[in-house]
Amino acid sequence: MSKKILERFKDHFDPKEIAQAYKEDKPGHFTTTWFEDLEVVSAEQTSPTTGKLVYRFPVQAAYLNPTGSLHGGAIATIFDIGTSWLLFLIARDGFWSPTFGTTRTLNCTYLRPAMEGEWLRLECEIVHAGKRLCLLRGVMKRERDGAEVATAEHNKFNVDVEKM
Repeated sequence: MSKKILERFKDHFDPKEIAQAYKEDKPGHFTTTWFEDLEVVSAEQTSPTTGKLVYRFPVQAAYLNPTGSLHGGAIATIFDIGTSWLLFLIARDGFWSPTFGTTRTLNCTYLRPAMEGEWLRLECEIVHAGKRLCLLRGVMKRERDGAEVATAEHNKFNVDVEKM
């Protein structure tokens, strides 16, 4: 099942296609270069309402703070996008589809710096997903030594598009 879900995820959410769409629709959007280098390592639906997703990506110059490490705002954005995409694994008509909801809270804890050119892994999981609320978790690690760079807890609300 894991390989099938990974292929489904890659078929529908190819980061390179997303980057191209952003370039065409929103020229200069700040996430475009991150999407271009993003790789999906694994995707697994662990139950009808839970799943895990792992990405890898390099720290790019565009996302550095003045001290030369990955900016906290960039880390928060990466967590927001990376954990939200988890919902693709469980989404179906009437359940976290088509919008993947909206963020209620995104709590990030920054542990150590990540420098330009360093490769990071983003390990994400759906802790719980109900009809209206879900809890997602993410851990960002350096690939070279496995040290945690940051963690996130992401709460989302399922938006009813028809009532918007």
